Amino acid sequence: MMGELNSTKDLEYLLDFKLKYPDVMKDFVRRQLISGSKEAILSLEYMTLLMPTEDMKSVVGSLNDLDRHTWMATVGQEKQIPDPAKLMGYIKGEMLKSFMATRPLVDPELLELTLKLKLHDVLKFTELHPASSGELLNLLNPAFISKVLDKVDITKMEKILIAAVDSDLSPAAAGTLKNHLKSYLTLNQKNSLAPKLLKVLEGVEPDKEKIIYASMLRSASSDDLIETAVKNCPLEVVWLLPKSALNDILSVYPLQKKARLLVGLEESERQVLLEASSSEGSSARQMIDMEMKQIEENTLEFKRCQSQRTHQLHDFLKFLRQHSQTNEQILSDIRMSCLIWFSQLAEKTHPVAQAA
Repeated sequence: MMGELNSTKDLEYLLDFKLKYPDVMKDFVRRQLISGSKEAILSLEYMTLLMPTEDMKSVVGSLNDLDRHTWMATVGQEKQIPDPAKLMGYIKGEMLKSFMATRPLVDPELLELTLKLKLHDVLKFTELHPASSGELLNLLNPAFISKVLDKVDITKMEKILIAAVDSDLSPAAAGTLKNHLKSYLTLNQKNSLAPKLLKVLEGVEPDKEKIIYASMLRSASSDDLIETAVKNCPLEVVWLLPKSALNDILSVYPLQKKARLLVGLEESERQVLLEASSSEGSSARQMIDMEMKQIEENTLEFKRCQSQRTHQLHDFLKFLRQHSQTNEQILSDIRMSCLIWFSQLAEKTHPVAQAA
């Protein structure tokens, strides 16, 4: 179980790093391909196993033709990672080297602090500490900076740009920035939004959850959102869960409720749950099929199931959320799926340009 929890933290670190420093991520990959050492290749294998396919495609797509050819010929051979914790330490160290190659005066601890900031954090920080805003922006990639500038008015944008141009990130300025970031992040943790957001989501229809989460990406910390989503699994995350997790939940969900839920779903959604619940031809599948057939042959009951889709989904989600809180494996699966979903949601809500 500890391995599952660690892999979740590793994935979050990699996704944050890719979002903040895509140019450094690309340089890290190139360095590993050039090195070709066992540890270097294993680090790329581990990234491939952890990160969503679309994220890895964008990383590989940012490489030149020669590097992509080397990637295709080298990565994809290893299926087992012998020591993930040790390997992640290597990855962080190598990423730091890539970062320091372009910003040699940056304190490693300062870099770790910037990785914890989201778009809304940078906006709040520049308001609270305008004198340090220039130093902070100089540590971020251009695509991320453009998102920050897009959220402020002309007057404030000019002030931020002037501060960024005038800053030189001297040791004294870097020390001040680090202290301000520590204070900001500590205060931000104390004023967590998660408890309030959890209450709001308890009464929201499943189909409307995505709208709330998408809007909260602009103003809430990722830690708050992930904590909330793990406790209150969103409907769209359900479709991303591994079959083993869905099977565990569906196997204890009452048969009649399960059949009514399936009848009311869209075909694609129904197939996801059916395939996860039982294999075709099994006695369990035959029982579900018989229950569904009885409903479908009763016109009135069939229409009732169709019209009550939202209610039935809400009931199933309530059951799933309660059941998962006592199962650490399912909680771990939900957390991993939430990370993938938020990554996809963030790209659709405010996509960050890919590094050249």
